[in-house]
Amino acid sequence: MGDTTRPRVDVVDVASYQSAMTQSDYNKLKAAGVKTVIVKSTEGDSYTNPAALNQAKMANKAGLNVDFYHYATFNTSTEAKSEATNMASFLVKNNVSTKVLLFADMEDSSTYTVNAEANLNAFWSTLNSYGYTNHGVYTSNTYLYRDAVIRTVGTSRVWRAQYPYTPSANNLWNTGDGAWQFSDTALLPSGSDYTGYIDVSIDYNGLTEDSAGTNTFVTTTASDDTVTSNTSTDTSSTTTNNNTSSSTSSNTSTSTSTSKTTVKKASGWYTFTKNTAIKSAASDSAKTVGTYSKGNRVYYNAKVTTNGETWLRYLSYSGAEHYVKISSAAKTTKPSTSSSSSKTVTKAETGTYKFTKTTAIKGSANDSAKTLGNYYKGDTVYYNAKVTKNGETWLRYLSYSGAQHYVKISSAAKATTTNKTTSSSSSKTVTKVESGAYKFTKTTAIKGSTSDSAKTLGNYYKGDTVYYNAKITKNGQTWLRYLSYSGTQHYVKISGAAATTTSTNKSTSTSAKTVAQSGTYKFTKTTTIKSSASDSASTVGTYYKGNTVNYNAKVTANGQTWLRYTSYSGAQHYVKISGGAATTTSAAKATSATGTYTFKTTTNIRTAPSLSASVVGQYYTGESVYYIGKVSADGYQWLKYVSNSGAYHYTAVVD
Repeated sequence: MGDTTRPRVDVVDVASYQSAMTQSDYNKLKAAGVKTVIVKSTEGDSYTNPAALNQAKMANKAGLNVDFYHYATFNTSTEAKSEATNMASFLVKNNVSTKVLLFADMEDSSTYTVNAEANLNAFWSTLNSYGYTNHGVYTSNTYLYRDAVIRTVGTSRVWRAQYPYTPSANNLWNTGDGAWQFSDTALLPSGSDYTGYIDVSIDYNGLTEDSAGTNTFVTTTASDDTVTSNTSTDTSSTTTNNNTSSSTSSNTSTSTSTSKTTVKKASGWYTFTKNTAIKSAASDSAKTVGTYSKGNRVYYNAKVTTNGETWLRYLSYSGAEHYVKISSAAKTTKPSTSSSSSKTVTKAETGTYKFTKTTAIKGSANDSAKTLGNYYKGDTVYYNAKVTKNGETWLRYLSYSGAQHYVKISSAAKATTTNKTTSSSSSKTVTKVESGAYKFTKTTAIKGSTSDSAKTLGNYYKGDTVYYNAKITKNGQTWLRYLSYSGTQHYVKISGAAATTTSTNKSTSTSAKTVAQSGTYKFTKTTTIKSSASDSASTVGTYYKGNTVNYNAKVTANGQTWLRYTSYSGAQHYVKISGGAATTTSAAKATSATGTYTFKTTTNIRTAPSLSASVVGQYYTGESVYYIGKVSADGYQWLKYVSNSGAYHYTAVVD
């Protein structure tokens, strides 16, 4: 970037691959003349870019316009609607302005279909129903149904990818389109923190600026009334039996009592003024499937009146219709857990909090609530509300799983855990906030805190790289702190005292040859993921037949060929594609099934449907997962789903 012999850079686009970019990097983009950042929000019907929200906020803070794109994989109109609901869920949950420009990324071969135009129109129609009507298409000349998808928006709203061998400012391509992405190997201006590749585009007609500018996120005011956005009302209503929950219009009147249920088509935003239960039907006795908190908002598609109560109906993330009661709602609010008469006040505000001591993470603003984990001194959290209760102050934040979690920041004696592993000496711990990339020269343990005696959470291996956010000196040791995939801070020791390393595998070949090249590989069988190019290396996950990986190098060792790629955590991983004993695992037969499952107890997340597979996380009681298959293995029924990293994960059904 900054090379005047190349086309002008008006736009960059980012995904989880660029999650290591800092605020300084976005500021440099602005200074270099970039106007817009297009952020990947979602993919398919379940994946959300975990870095999207932070990337958009940093771009806005730098004075850059923000658009979002969805990577499409749908092949039918039903799948298209489901994927649009996934994108809309991200937008609504994060209060994204309805003015923001949204792109459908149409390039995946799975979207090849004679009905491509109709399918994409179904995608647009679903986004429209949520109030998001500003659309554009990203595609390439090699996409099979390029012209069909372009017809849904028109040529002037097309963002086209086509890469010359040497892009030139004197030879611009696709000038009839709205924008042209001319390279995916550009580098940020000199001195930037992020040194990886980035996609760059030129905007010919201001397409990407037809958005919300730096007002990407809107602030709503709590009100008993609806905050409307593209509100439409159908004056016709439907009358149904009072015991029937109707999610579709019906002209049948079969009431056996004097009570009448009326469903009126209406749409708009509603902001909650108190904690409100989410029900599977418009009835207090219906199953509770979740809770909205004060300050949250929902985009509804109908109003239901029954028994003198008013309910809002909306399309949930899973695609099912859910209901919330907005009048006569005494029974739909959560009762106070406090035995005293003290008032609980939730104030919707956002900010970043840095912890000064080890602090417990709770499932609710209550000392007696279950502890779900800990934040440690020096960690930070991005919160969305402050809760005051019984003289205590809590911060509420949205966890990686999508559930609301709480940490107490005042009168917090019971909300903290004492760390007995800290040094008993008076040596000072100094945390210096800085960022960079560190390449490991030996196998190094990953710890949950800056202590040799802390639990080992994994390992980095020789040649791996981590993007750190701070350096910590303590007891003559130097540690690097980084934000892990789960959203918690992890630590690796790089100098001092007893080494926090594990013995390296001596069986790897010294004649291994690594050739830097990039490409995409599609797996033809179940293949294990290794921490290094060796059959005896640690297994860190699994790819399955039909999965793809974007690799950055080929490694040949001991007559075997391996592909190397950068995992989401920033570590290098390896998969063997030829030679020697197969690094594959036998796959249990999966049945095709989809649905939503709510966990009844804390349940491990594994890399394969086996009790011996690696544990990569946990779901907690009350949290839900949208699964795409079921597998019977090891005496359990396993649910298969696509994780945020794009890999398949499994959880056992434990009733």
